Amino acid sequence: MNSIFKNELGEKEYYLCYEKSLDMFDMEYTSRYIPTTFGETHLLCFGDTSKKPLLLLHGMTMSSTMWYPNVKQLIQERCVYAIDIVGDFGKSKPAVAIKNRQAVGHWLLEVLNALQFNKVDLAGHSMGGFLSLNFSLAYPERVSKLMLYAPAGSFHNVSLKFFSKIYPALLFHTEYWINRAFRWFSGKGELLDPVFHAQVIAGYRHAKPLLHVMPSVFAKEEFNNFQIPTLLIIGDKEVIYPAKQAIENAKKLIFNLEIHLIAGACHSLTMEHAGIVNEITIHFLKK
Repeated sequence: MNSIFKNELGEKEYYLCYEKSLDMFDMEYTSRYIPTTFGETHLLCFGDTSKKPLLLLHGMTMSSTMWYPNVKQLIQERCVYAIDIVGDFGKSKPAVAIKNRQAVGHWLLEVLNALQFNKVDLAGHSMGGFLSLNFSLAYPERVSKLMLYAPAGSFHNVSLKFFSKIYPALLFHTEYWINRAFRWFSGKGELLDPVFHAQVIAGYRHAKPLLHVMPSVFAKEEFNNFQIPTLLIIGDKEVIYPAKQAIENAKKLIFNLEIHLIAGACHSLTMEHAGIVNEITIHFLKK
């Protein structure tokens, strides 16, 4: 079993911060590990397990605790399973580095099979959005509805500025570079909530991701006969690509597409504009 953490002390510090972030959900949950050929996958379960499952995939380096502003509303409609993407920051324990789209799609398929879910609703933010769409294109029969929140790549190339912001944070691990990146992602130029911020800082300082998949644009041919009802939410102040162009590209590829461009929202829209994102999502799930 590989570890994303440099040493046990760093792992303990990160896990302690993760637990403190979980307190922000202010609700009951269960936590479990699912064995896959790619490693032990950690997930959090919220709500009534008799309800239809909604799987959430977090943004790069954010872990499942990023969903603390969203889950309390989402469990009105679904049982929510927040998954720590194997190889990324979080509590999953990778066995190998994941290096391509096919492998990461197969990893998620193994998770669904282990949970004995024939079909799920699937949602993801940023990198999680890219991975959600990647899975839906590969295994459309396993997805009922797809929700993409500012998905990385997917419909438009990610700007070079994104890499110039995120890689110094990964490389130098200092609070300055990490804060610089997250201020850029914020529509308000604000830092993350202090409790969650401490977890993110601990991740950058003590861990190195083993998820080596770069978000890219999906080819037009991959959408042939793609029928999954899809929700796309992007902020009009998105910084990783031009929001309106990404939306226009998505319209040409997905027939059954609902689009929302949120005024004043940037890349961190699921946190900074949680109220409207939750409302739109619940309405979409009820359809």
